[in-house]
Amino acid sequence: MTLSFRSDVFADAAEIRRKVFMEEQGFQNEFDAVDEDPRTIHLTAYDEGELVGCARIFPSDMEPGLETAPGRWVFGRLAVLPSRRGKGMGSRILAEAEQLARQSGAAEMHLHAQCYAQPLYAKAGYVAYGPVEFDEHVEHQWMEKRLST
Repeated sequence: MTLSFRSDVFADAAEIRRKVFMEEQGFQNEFDAVDEDPRTIHLTAYDEGELVGCARIFPSDMEPGLETAPGRWVFGRLAVLPSRRGKGMGSRILAEAEQLARQSGAAEMHLHAQCYAQPLYAKAGYVAYGPVEFDEHVEHQWMEKRLST
């Protein structure tokens, strides 16, 4: 497995998100204004040139309801194609996103995790906070991590 990343191909990220979140998981409201903001970084992952996953990161002032602070960024929309899961790609995409966020001035990362996926984030050092709440039909909870420099 040779994983490579790009941070400039929203069309590829949108393709993965449609397949995973809309077709597989049944979400209706997958795309929002954050996707169109030039401060958003859309990360795409390729295994030997084949598109396999994606995520996005952005400054916290773009997330409604999240307290804004200097250096606070938000990670989200992590998706890996079903045929590529269980091979550590999600963790590698998360690590790459954290590195890009650090380079953009992030000191901490927050994410609104699907509850079933929390072990992936906990393994990477994220800690849950706040209540469990529904995003459409799926339980989510906020998690956070201080990013080392």
